Amino acid sequence: MRENKNTPSQLYTDAKEVDRPFLLIINNLLITVGSIGLGGYWLFQNQTFWQKIPSTADQFQAWLLFILIVGLGSTLLVGLWKYKNWARTGISFIFLIGLVYFLTNEFFTVATAIFAGNKALKIKELGSIIFTSLVHITTTCSIPLLLLIGLLKFAAFFNEAPAQRRFIDRTVRYFLLATALSAVLIVFLIIIFTISEAMPAIEKIGLENMLLGTIWRPGSATETQTLGQFGLLPMIVGSIYATLGATLLGVPLSIGAAILLAEVAPKPVREVVRPAVELLAGIPSVVYGLFGMVVLAPLVRNFEVPQNTGFGILTASIVLAVMIIPTITNIAEDAIRAVPHNYKEGSLALGATHWQTIYQVILPSARSGLMAAIILGIGRALGETMAVIMVIGNSIAMPAPLDNNLLTLVLSAARTLTGNIAVEINYASGVHRSALFFTGVLLFIMIMSINSIARSLMRERSTQ
Repeated sequence: MRENKNTPSQLYTDAKEVDRPFLLIINNLLITVGSIGLGGYWLFQNQTFWQKIPSTADQFQAWLLFILIVGLGSTLLVGLWKYKNWARTGISFIFLIGLVYFLTNEFFTVATAIFAGNKALKIKELGSIIFTSLVHITTTCSIPLLLLIGLLKFAAFFNEAPAQRRFIDRTVRYFLLATALSAVLIVFLIIIFTISEAMPAIEKIGLENMLLGTIWRPGSATETQTLGQFGLLPMIVGSIYATLGATLLGVPLSIGAAILLAEVAPKPVREVVRPAVELLAGIPSVVYGLFGMVVLAPLVRNFEVPQNTGFGILTASIVLAVMIIPTITNIAEDAIRAVPHNYKEGSLALGATHWQTIYQVILPSARSGLMAAIILGIGRALGETMAVIMVIGNSIAMPAPLDNNLLTLVLSAARTLTGNIAVEINYASGVHRSALFFTGVLLFIMIMSINSIARSLMRERSTQ
């Protein structure tokens, strides 16, 4: 017996030997009646709309808009009646947009009724508002939902042309491309805005004075200010010291934790350690700052060094090191796990130990992922604000050793670029505000420089 491989769409499109399903006819009729009824109500019953349009030109534009809407609806209905899938897709999209718009308006209406009053509502009044809203949603959304369900139920009867398939593929591809480019566009616009706001400071103060000046005294700024009052060098040095300290402390711990989770630890240990590491990423920055103030600062203060308050570069570096551990660990673990298993199996087969395999095979193979993890960790440390403000001392002086011992440099107070913006942006104005925007430009340049250096190092290693 020969098997019949004809699909419902082929039966309806080619031979038309089967009549249209009754429910599909009802579905089309409901859409037709609803469209005509809605258009007629909008055009003939809403007289106040036409009274608000004074000129003939505006009335002509309104009529033209109505004709376009009716024409589009008619085209969709004709396509739906002829089992064209593009019509079903268009009507479904319109229904979904309408439902989202209605539900959003209903949500804000209910929220306004509940929270906009001068006194708290009683439970009975609150229940009445919610019940009324639910009834309104049910009565309004029932017909569109039934129509959507009907269109989905009879999806097999609609004919999807190859041109429509190509159009959908192109649309999705262009949409994804636009989504990806939007991130680049947003960053570009932020950079342009920051640079434009920083231009007055560059013109009035000068790049050399801001980059190399060691005096930050915005309180005495006037139109005839002396050069050097907006020197950012102490903040630049403070940011570099704090980020470098956090990198030196946090990167080895993070890479070690990643190796442990990916290659060494048994499953019970991984199930405990990995959630603990991920939990570090969810702790607010202010909590890290409180921990540094209450726990780390008193410990650092125990070093018997003159003028050691416990708040300085060392404390900030420790706090930042803890904060970047989850970022670097998670990305580094994924990079290590992405190394093909045959690399490890081949190394072990040649007689290498497990640690030799990790050190000489797996880590070099995961180099690009590890470098990306370190870059993100450095960016996280360089951009942190609140926790650093709480523990670094916020001194606008150039960081220097507290005594003749050069190592006491890590105990000196400092201020970072991000902390400088956060502390002073609320009351800044004029050139002072523009100088703070220039601080943001410096942060962009530092981040891009770090990325460029990392990419050049990766490129050199790949060519070797």
